[in-house]
Amino acid sequence: MLSLLNIGLVLLWWARWARPSAKQWATAMVVCLTFPAQLIYANAVMSELLLQTTLLVMLLAALLYFKRGKAIYVAGVAIALVVALLIKPVFYPLAFAMGGVGAALAWRRRKLGLAVLGIIPAVVVGLYMGWNEHRTGFFHFSSITDINLLHYNAAGVVRQVQGAEAEEKWVAGVLREANAQRNFASRQRVIQLRAKAVLWAHPVVYARQHALGMATFFVDPGRFDLSQFLHLAPPAGGGLLAQVRNGGLWRAIAGLPVGLLSWLGLIFLANAGRVWLAWRGFRRLGSAAKVWRHGRWVALALLLYVAGLTGPLGAARFLVPVWPALLALALAGLPRRVIGLGGEGGANA
Repeated sequence: MLSLLNIGLVLLWWARWARPSAKQWATAMVVCLTFPAQLIYANAVMSELLLQTTLLVMLLAALLYFKRGKAIYVAGVAIALVVALLIKPVFYPLAFAMGGVGAALAWRRRKLGLAVLGIIPAVVVGLYMGWNEHRTGFFHFSSITDINLLHYNAAGVVRQVQGAEAEEKWVAGVLREANAQRNFASRQRVIQLRAKAVLWAHPVVYARQHALGMATFFVDPGRFDLSQFLHLAPPAGGGLLAQVRNGGLWRAIAGLPVGLLSWLGLIFLANAGRVWLAWRGFRRLGSAAKVWRHGRWVALALLLYVAGLTGPLGAARFLVPVWPALLALALAGLPRRVIGLGGEGGANA
């Protein structure tokens, strides 16, 4: 139900804005249905669709603020962000950006209340980190951040520089040292120090790894998702992204069933096409009504924020929460048959 609601809201906006023909509706259905992760995670007991709904509410509240200028919508953005960061820790740094946005709006509109609303998510983050410190002795938001830092960010660099065997030994060594510490706080500090030392020692390697993950975030066909959903055996040597880093992509592709390989190829092309349409839609919305000119920047910022914070982990699953933002931009990039962008539909939708 959440999946249908989220996609339906985006399609409703597009229909009112673009007044599409039957042919354009058929194209829009192809754009929607060639992202199977949206369908798969609607059938999984995971938080992706709940988070997607929360972020869509946040985006809609921001658009309503641009259109009507009422503080209640800033409150809606703040509350939605609080819910989002409590669902997925990747959103807690955005709380501090929200504080800056609230301060800027308060200065511009001479309304102190906007600054107060903007700082709410940061206050929640601070209180939660304080609660974690009380429970564990370590001031932090979520230990999954350090888990990713060790097992994906730093370990990926070690694998690229020294090979898979060296990666396993390095991770095992760090965990032995960390587990020998007297408490949780000391353990996490050891993990952070060892992982950050690797990243600082090889910044170019890590930057390349991070950039590859961000690109994968947008175009990954979701081999893992489809394999799990269809109960298919994974390729030998790990997932496709892991094998790209090890130089074994073609060997991995050759080992996939022909049917699955063909389907993945079509999804990859559809993903690349959607990114192109989204860029086209972003530019087109620059000539639309004020609310859409501002809203396109919010959608783009949300997409780049999640892609940037996901980094080396970039995959179709992590795109799911912000998929409606990409879909809206892509639909805006489809050809339109009537009405100028500044016309009745663009102004009133």
